[in-house]
Parts: sequence; structure tokens; C-alpha cells
Amino acid sequence: MDSVMFLILIGITVWILNFIFGLLQIKDFNKNYIELRKVGKVAIGRKKGRLSSGTIVLIQIKDDGLIEESRMMQGVTVTARVKTFKGLEDKYIGQLGENDLKKFNKPLKKAILDAVKTYNTFKIKEVNKEKENLEVVV
Repeated sequence: MDSVMFLILIGITVWILNFIFGLLQIKDFNKNYIELRKVGKVAIGRKKGRLSSGTIVLIQIKDDGLIEESRMMQGVTVTARVKTFKGLEDKYIGQLGENDLKKFNKPLKKAILDAVKTYNTFKIKEVNKEKENLEVVV
């Protein structure tokens, strides 16, 4: 077998393995999301990483916005898995800021702040919808 064919086979093998590990990563994320969603609402934040570590956070919140549990998936490759992390419990998600996140690394901070932004946007839409419903009734 010549060297070109060998390199092509290695490339195809790496691509197939990457695809399989990607599917396993998605399955792990979905399993964790469903676990958290069964208990309550979940805010999701992400920080994309091209050459640096990418991060996704799942923050389970009570109806009043207090954080119950936080999980993250952080890494450069498709081998990253979802892990629980501590430090946000019993804090109100809508009011989290940079000062509350000093002990976390930069990609994790950005992902948490993205989840806060997503939560606040959702709450504003929810309040506006309630106002519209009240106006219709009056």
C-alpha cells in the first residue's frame, strides 16, 4: 500500500472516530439536560471555542429564579463530558454578574453570563406576554 492511500485511510478513520465521539457527546449532554429539566427550568449558556476551550453550562433554576444545580461541559475535543460544578447554588440567576464569578475560569464565566442573558431575555418575553394577556382581559 502506498503512502497516499495509507494517509487517506488514516484520515477516514479519524473522521469516523470524531463522528462517533461527537454523537456520544451529544447523547451525554441530552441525558443531563433531561435530568435537570425533569426537576425544573434550565438556563443554557455557551462560549464557543475555536482553538481554545469551548464551554456549555446547564443551570437548573426554581420558578423564582434561584439556582439549584449547575453543570458544565468544557473542553477542546469531542471527549469532553458534562460535569457538576459548585458555587452558584441559592443565587438568583437574573442578578449574577462578574463579581459573583471570580473563582471560575474565563470560558466558564462567559458561558454563565450567556445563560444569565438568555434567562433575562426569556423573563422579559414572559412578562410582556402576561401584560398582553391582561390587556386582552380588560
